[in-house]
Amino acid sequence: MASPPLVVKSEPAAPAQPRGSASSRLNVAHPYARLYAKREVEKPRRKMWNHALEKDIFHPYEIAALGAPHRRTIYLASLEAHIDRLHVELLRLGFWPVSFDQVDAFKGLNSKTAKSMIAGLQHEASNLNMKLLELKRANEGLEKNLNSLRNYPNKN
Repeated sequence: MASPPLVVKSEPAAPAQPRGSASSRLNVAHPYARLYAKREVEKPRRKMWNHALEKDIFHPYEIAALGAPHRRTIYLASLEAHIDRLHVELLRLGFWPVSFDQVDAFKGLNSKTAKSMIAGLQHEASNLNMKLLELKRANEGLEKNLNSLRNYPNKN
């Protein structure tokens, strides 16, 4: 799949032409063109345990002294303790317990399925964030073009 160019500029218009003429306009590519171009590169699949955040969770001594499986166990235990604290807070605010008919939709949901659901949501969120950044970048470029056209001398 060939991706379209990022921005294609037409030849600059001669000053004698009216401002809104077709030859003075810019052809702007789709804002997601860069995302589609990035997608063409095949990346290796992500590991389930992301080591990038370990430095935020564990001290350097713990990283050196403990193996990855042991660190995973510690991390999951601390995550479960945090979830328990959230449940206590929900109970205190009156949002817990949830009625059984609301929980029935997730009956039989095991941890691997829940993890894959969360990973899918995280993937969608990161894709939407990238699209938002690309739209912001494209919008800034369009605003620059618009401002330059506003400042362009009109010779009528």
